[in-house]
Amino acid sequence: MPCSFETLSNASVLVREDGHPVLATDPWLFGTCYFGSWALDHPLSDAQLAAMRQADYYWISHGHPDHLHHDSLATLPRGARILLPDHYHGEIADSLREAGFAVTILAYRQWMRLSDSVRVMCMDNLNQDAILLIEAGDSLIVNLNDSPLCGETGFIRRLVRQYDRRKTYMLALCAIDADMFNFVDDTGNSLAGPPDERKRGMIWRTARIAETLGVGSFCVSSSQHIYVRSDSVWANPYRITWNDIQTHWHRPDIRIIEPFVTIDLATGEVTRNHPTQESDTSQITDATGEDDWAETLSAEEWHRVEAFMHRFQLVRRYIDFVEFTVGGESHRVDLNPPGGRRDEQRRGIAFMVPRRSLLETATWGYFDDLLIGNFMKTRLINTHLYPRFTPLVAKVGGNAKVYTRADYIRFLARYARRNPIGTAATLIDIEFNQVWLPWIRRTAEALGLKKPLKFVYRKFLGDPVLPDVT
Repeated sequence: MPCSFETLSNASVLVREDGHPVLATDPWLFGTCYFGSWALDHPLSDAQLAAMRQADYYWISHGHPDHLHHDSLATLPRGARILLPDHYHGEIADSLREAGFAVTILAYRQWMRLSDSVRVMCMDNLNQDAILLIEAGDSLIVNLNDSPLCGETGFIRRLVRQYDRRKTYMLALCAIDADMFNFVDDTGNSLAGPPDERKRGMIWRTARIAETLGVGSFCVSSSQHIYVRSDSVWANPYRITWNDIQTHWHRPDIRIIEPFVTIDLATGEVTRNHPTQESDTSQITDATGEDDWAETLSAEEWHRVEAFMHRFQLVRRYIDFVEFTVGGESHRVDLNPPGGRRDEQRRGIAFMVPRRSLLETATWGYFDDLLIGNFMKTRLINTHLYPRFTPLVAKVGGNAKVYTRADYIRFLARYARRNPIGTAATLIDIEFNQVWLPWIRRTAEALGLKKPLKFVYRKFLGDPVLPDVT
């Protein structure tokens, strides 16, 4: 039977067999997320909403609210069949079952047939995200959504080779704004830098991944949002647009496909579903979601925030304190007792955040929702968010509920048993890219070697080498 797929909303993909919607992924259908910071770049039409709600199956990659959007899920038929990755903690599955959905956990690297022409394979990973491989007819869709490859490169590449390259597609996040980058210095001035400073590097990286996997086409997906809170709209110029991708894409053998399209998998024909790629800016408001930046915390509420931060025991090895400024009042949460280091050497993170969003985060446990919204300001003191704070607090802690050293050993062992080489490669890759590579850059800059070394590194990666070598 003829198959097609449509890219719509932020990370939602709708796979059809003979015109019937078989599978919908990450259904964010309307409204906002991240405390009202993100809205859909293009709102869905009535026909698209109806098709999404008629799907036989729904796959949800991970717990971020632009993928697990509770308001959207509430509009799906009760008893709808939801497919989930085999994540470390069962909170998502349990909550969806309680809401009346029929939940199936997809076994790691095993095909599950959904219809005569469509089957899927899921790979969950250390990042508490997941990759979905969709075979539709004789085509293969590699849906990375927000996920790093996490040791799955070789497996996916071998699988892709079993298909006609012209019928293989990669869908993936290509963005520099979908994480905290609202950094400020000690005087409150932004450290974000010029909007175009890092765009081309991210586009080059995405192109390298597509080439490494051997796919024939890259479909823009998973980053089609717009900032609409008055305190986060500053981030809109940092979004990577279709025009940016067209400008900086440098792998001519890989076709690039714009967002918001329907692709006929028999012919490869692409049908545009919107007349323009311009974002719907009418959604931008003067409000700050449900937050009031003037509100302060009571003594009991500060105690709740302290208890929340003390939950993450793993981060104490790398962070000495976390400071929150709410309504102009600052409160420091010491994760390690003062006195272990001189004051000027203590490692800490200072967050300027509104009361309501902070308390909701402390209640539900998902610190990533604050970071990704980019309305909260962050000041780093002798430390960085990666590779320790954000992974250990927002992902391993918030999603996997792993808080102690013993918990973490069991967590790593679970993934190592399934994919020992891939797990080791992932951990090494994190250390190299987030610890050693920044150190090499700083050292090279101090020695006056940054430009020649960057030239060599770009040549090695196969990226364009520009005259400025910046």
